[in-house]
Amino acid sequence: MLDGQVIADVQFPKEYPVQLAIAYILLVGYLVRTLFVSLRLPAAVGVILSGFIFSYFLQADIFLERDVLQELAFFLVLLTAGLEISIKDLRPYLFVLAWFPCAMELLAIAAFSSAAMDYTFIEGLNLGIVLAAIGDGLVIPKMKEFSAHFPEHPMPHLMFRWAPLEACFALTFFGVLKGASAPACMPEINMPLLVLANITRIGASLAAGAIFGTLSGWLITYRTKASLFGHQVFTGSSVESFLMLLSVALVSYGLGGNCASGEPLVPIIFSGGSLLQPELLVIVTGSTFAAAADKHTVHHVEHILGGVWVFGQLVLFTMLGSKTSTAIFPELSRLLPIMAVGLTARFIGVSAAIVLTRRERGCEFQNPENTAHDALFCFLATVPRATIQGALGAVPVSQRYFKNFPLSEDARSFIFTAARLYIVCMSVFGMCSLNTFGPCLLRASEKRPAMEIKFLGDHDLGQELLEQLDFNGDNRASDELRVEDASTVLAEEFNLDVETVLELLQQGIVRTR
Repeated sequence: MLDGQVIADVQFPKEYPVQLAIAYILLVGYLVRTLFVSLRLPAAVGVILSGFIFSYFLQADIFLERDVLQELAFFLVLLTAGLEISIKDLRPYLFVLAWFPCAMELLAIAAFSSAAMDYTFIEGLNLGIVLAAIGDGLVIPKMKEFSAHFPEHPMPHLMFRWAPLEACFALTFFGVLKGASAPACMPEINMPLLVLANITRIGASLAAGAIFGTLSGWLITYRTKASLFGHQVFTGSSVESFLMLLSVALVSYGLGGNCASGEPLVPIIFSGGSLLQPELLVIVTGSTFAAAADKHTVHHVEHILGGVWVFGQLVLFTMLGSKTSTAIFPELSRLLPIMAVGLTARFIGVSAAIVLTRRERGCEFQNPENTAHDALFCFLATVPRATIQGALGAVPVSQRYFKNFPLSEDARSFIFTAARLYIVCMSVFGMCSLNTFGPCLLRASEKRPAMEIKFLGDHDLGQELLEQLDFNGDNRASDELRVEDASTVLAEEFNLDVETVLELLQQGIVRTR
């Protein structure tokens, strides 16, 4: 049930076969998305536009299940965010870079909304965390494009690791904040008990996610060794790997959820709510799976997930667009000061983080002008927003946050409206700014310090995750991927181990070259 302004915006649902509605979501949504990608515009805005049009003939069954569909798409966001994190590449300064600017922005928005809009600090924090998180689905493909044009420049690779860490911070903090946000299903808040419950919840989620991810990574990698009566049980195919991981991740997400009665499936004994935080649990499951499984398995899972996310993106942003109305645009006058405050705090946070981590990055003696170029590039890379705002913006409305808060209805509606306006404004403005000024800033700072750390993994930016906004993003079939696909087919055909076939194929290619 939506409230306030949102109710007035909802179109009356229509009665016609649900198959036609699904066909519209998939076909029209994808065509508009493809058109926007070809024009170098954010795909999310195009899909939202198709969803807005859909709101005028919204099918009744889709109308009733919009929140469920949006939550399932949100689950894909969580799993993708986890797989993007390379645990072996994490360094302490990466957390400073990813978390400090985001924290600065969300705290600035929370403080401003409390002072200027009379929201409580908890309402302000919810507004801040929904608006502040980087659009990693927009930024990561763009960093891949920049890394191809500037292969020796470390900043695109740095942002490639920064983006998913910031997204995970936002998703986790939003989940932790839920207890203090007093959704309608929760009892009255006991703050000391709430703090203890959150600490317990985070610890339990980290431990459970690590166990699920590590075990699934090991079992999925070595499943082809299982045999029954001398016959191999599992095929070793990419789809098989993906389905297994998807099932484990769904189990993780479900364990942190509630039963039909509203009671948590795995409750905390001494407090209300679940023992497990579903967002964090899925993210940790994905990241530890990526660390435990072999590179071949992870690469194929990521490749399939990239294709599935196109479907998830169509569902997520079409549902968001169907809840959008032209009536939200007058609210832009309330949002512009928040944008200004948030981006100012973000710029200060990014600049401070870049300067504070110079020594750890091997840039202690870097030219100050180049440091300024690096800071400005990183700031521009954090301006685009889309995926997190689409996933989180409707949650305070659907779960009726801020029970008994004085301005609860206005706060819920404004958070939802602000999230939609942020997607439209910040994705377009952010991507245009990054496309225009990003290459100039990279060229201006191409001369790097001799001691600078340029590790950040093996520079393999071929993951096909989230929104693929570069023009050729959906057609990245590299030689390596074709070799891996061929090895899977041959292994299934001749009942051989995939890794052995892959090694033989790669050796043959090297000799041929």
